[in-house]
Amino acid sequence: MPTESSERWFELARRAPIGPKRGGLLRSAGPTDDVSAGQVRQAYWREATAVLLIVGVDDSLARARAVPVTLETGVENKSTVVVEADASPLYGPIAIWPDAAAEIPFAVLDTIIASIPRPLLEIITGATTNRDAGDGLRRGHADPPLGSGAAMAIDELFDALEVLQNAPGLTLSEAAKMVAPLDIALPIIVDALNVPQARAMAIRIGKEPLTRDEAERLATAADLAVDDILAAVAPLPSDLARELQEPRWREQIRRRAAGGDEDLARTQLGYEAYQLAARETGQGQQHWRQRLEAIVAAEGR
Repeated sequence: MPTESSERWFELARRAPIGPKRGGLLRSAGPTDDVSAGQVRQAYWREATAVLLIVGVDDSLARARAVPVTLETGVENKSTVVVEADASPLYGPIAIWPDAAAEIPFAVLDTIIASIPRPLLEIITGATTNRDAGDGLRRGHADPPLGSGAAMAIDELFDALEVLQNAPGLTLSEAAKMVAPLDIALPIIVDALNVPQARAMAIRIGKEPLTRDEAERLATAADLAVDDILAAVAPLPSDLARELQEPRWREQIRRRAAGGDEDLARTQLGYEAYQLAARETGQGQQHWRQRLEAIVAAEGR
């Protein structure tokens, strides 16, 4: 969850005029738009949080090429390109580090803050090879003194970027496979795990993941190996796993994440959608999106 650094950003937003202008803001209500180049997004993973400018997208791998950004006036160095207030889509300047691009998983992206028009984005990204800034842009001033607030803010931003870069993302796996149902009677599953019959049936046909503790209890009750129990869970279809990486599901996943474990919450949400599927394969990402939307609507959120 966002911590002290993101709280500082939100406080800045409250007291400084950095609101949208010229249609620069896409939506502030939620991260529902597809990830695309030019978006300025809030991103966070665990204790790390940062504002990023998306400069490229690998849709198949659910990864964005992004550069770090700050909206804090005076936080800049010689590597920075500053979009002056007159050219900014916000009512305030944006400081960008175009040379510091990193591959970021979609799963850490959150709210869209603003959108940089494509012509301006091309100038910003071109600044990595062209040292001349265009109209409304300037190069950052000298590096701030060591230990100053600006220097510490820059260090924190780049530390966060490293954490975000290494956060878990989409794991490519083999196509969804058919698994043989567990040769365990439903009453044994119900009694061993203290679950309703509907979940017991999903477990039996491989559409419900088990924790290690649950697998051990069921293995003991059924006199089977724990690894055999765990291996009887079908992987999520690739299109479903891909759709779950979209930032539009981040809020729902966050709400479900016990102890902040977003990976587990994302997996559990995926298997809820999987259980609704009438077929094992061929659903397509858009169909899975509709199933996930149905689950969210049923929850009244």
